[in-house]
Amino acid sequence: MGQSQSLSTRRGRRRDRGVDRAFDASGTPGIDPRADLRAHARATTDTTGAPSRSALASASTATAGGGTNERPERDANENRGTTRETTTIRSHVNVNKATITCVTGEDVESERRGDTAEKSSTPPPGVDANKFGVRFKLDCDEACRVTVAYVARELPRVSGKGAFEPASTNPIARTNPKSSIVAYVEAGLGATFTQSVEDFIDARSFGGLSELTTSNANESKIYPCVIRLECVQDDAGGTRTLADLPEVPNGGLAPLEPWVQAQTTYVEFERAGDASAPKWSARCVKQKIWVKGASYELQEIYGIVDDVHNGLNGAGGGNPDDDLCVICLTEPRNTTVLPCRHLCMCAECAHHLRLQGSTGNVCPICRNPVESLLEIKVSEVDASDASVV
Repeated sequence: MGQSQSLSTRRGRRRDRGVDRAFDASGTPGIDPRADLRAHARATTDTTGAPSRSALASASTATAGGGTNERPERDANENRGTTRETTTIRSHVNVNKATITCVTGEDVESERRGDTAEKSSTPPPGVDANKFGVRFKLDCDEACRVTVAYVARELPRVSGKGAFEPASTNPIARTNPKSSIVAYVEAGLGATFTQSVEDFIDARSFGGLSELTTSNANESKIYPCVIRLECVQDDAGGTRTLADLPEVPNGGLAPLEPWVQAQTTYVEFERAGDASAPKWSARCVKQKIWVKGASYELQEIYGIVDDVHNGLNGAGGGNPDDDLCVICLTEPRNTTVLPCRHLCMCAECAHHLRLQGSTGNVCPICRNPVESLLEIKVSEVDASDASVV
């Protein structure tokens, strides 16, 4: 198993959340880079010998209680007595995965009329409910390129560098120009991307419903929908622009260059109703970021979003007791338990927890063994200067 490491990311114009100290389960202090806690990445090794990394998502992308809680594939005592180095990554682009929805011709027509009435169970005349696109909100500190690909296969990392190719079993869908949608977005927070009606896909043109509703992440790595944001990194030397990005292949995604920073969001669709009157919805499967030639999978810190909303809303937002340590119920919770990723304790209670024996050194929420702890320092900002989408 490859060497473990921690990664922290932050996004501009958000609440600053800094890693004060990193501890392993034995209480050994880690290296303190004063980094913002936006992600905690673990380096592992895949079957090809290439490193793969996972990360904890930032507050702007995390959803309290959401995501999966998979145990790492290593012994819980492996990292006892070792330090875990942290580093900082500034992420310029982010898709708010909770806002990813499907939009149909009926939705567009209703918005044009300003109609707020509930949609009927059958589409109006002239509207094909099997044709739809995607809509989502995004934040970007830099101008970025948005690419949406449908039914695409992720190529091996060693050779593909984040590239995707069309993978539908229907040759018509593989060669359809609408299988990849490209747009450019100026820098800003809370921008909305909506696929135009002319670029809607037809669900019947693919090789069966399963191509749009099922991801094959462990085998063929085929995903129903892939959303990618790309921008130029700060250290590109000012010589690169969005015009230098590789051309998007028909039905796929271009390889990622080292001077590009990107976020890739993997999406599945769900269909309610029959083929004559379907209702489409979208669900985010996972997200990855690409920084300086390395790929990191984002995972969530459970509870961190509630802290952000309460902090921005002041006295009117939420119950203050919800922010307290679950052990002492007096101090704010500022320490995350790994690998379960529960933000639930204050620093002092976490210190005492590390001194417990193997039977007591468990997460107070899920009772899983504690491998390491991340203490988070929160700096308040004026709510008028912050934005949570």
